[in-house]
Amino acid sequence: MHVVITGGTGLVGKALMDKLRSHDHFVSILTRNSQNKQNENNLQYIKWLSGNKPEQLLENVDAIVNLAGASISSRWTKKHKARIKNSRIEATRECLRLMENLTDGPPNVFFSASAMGYYGTSETEAFTEESAPANQNFLQEVSERWEQEAKPAEELGVRTVYGRFGLILDPSEGALPKMMAPYKLGVGGSIGNGKQWYSWVHRDDVVAFITHALEHTNVDGVYNVTAPNPERMRDFGKKIANALKRPHWLPAPAFAVRAALGEMSVLVADGQKVMPARTLESGYRFKFEKAEDALADLLGKD
Repeated sequence: MHVVITGGTGLVGKALMDKLRSHDHFVSILTRNSQNKQNENNLQYIKWLSGNKPEQLLENVDAIVNLAGASISSRWTKKHKARIKNSRIEATRECLRLMENLTDGPPNVFFSASAMGYYGTSETEAFTEESAPANQNFLQEVSERWEQEAKPAEELGVRTVYGRFGLILDPSEGALPKMMAPYKLGVGGSIGNGKQWYSWVHRDDVVAFITHALEHTNVDGVYNVTAPNPERMRDFGKKIANALKRPHWLPAPAFAVRAALGEMSVLVADGQKVMPARTLESGYRFKFEKAEDALADLLGKD
């Protein structure tokens, strides 16, 4: 296949690019800055946004994977919240414009990243792909709008997959390094009451599911990309401690976390139990179903 990726230099994008190329697919990375990026075998970089017309350099596109968007891991100032939201809207709209203007017609499949933030937060409710949001917060609003912007692809006759990502585990990027930091200092412990759910997923399973979605025509619509065994935060913390051979003992009060992180504290002080019901029904099998196995794999590579 010829697969076009936006956000191809991010955590998931880089790993996805490597996996697709290893399967002999040709990958085009759309990037704002193509300088110092070398085209290689089965790989090309093309500038997009800011008035660029990448469709002029793209032929026979089979799939588009949209992963672009500003990081949610920086403090959520008013300005950064606007960047988080607007970057996702802009990128998705540009993907739609691109589909409409490809010389060879639209691709067969469009994979549009989303997030489990769509469901809001809850300590008691379990969410599947059929669930409505429990409450509305910033991430829920962003995720819902993100998916709405991708929906016109369906009207173009493009098989459209919405991947609601859980908290992606990677040893050097994302939430896990921040969670490991206090444990490495010997002061790790539960955040708040520790009962909040942590719906995690190994980076390799995210990449493998995207590949699965591109290659299987029965995969269509919304899918939760979260491991089938979410953890309470206190239990997940204990497994980080065990993996690092450090103690789990000093709790961080929720009010202190909220004061330190501001609105972004929703990522760790609140939570939701998200189950990958349709993902499993599609035939996908997670390589890492248990948190201890995922952490052993990732921290062994750290």
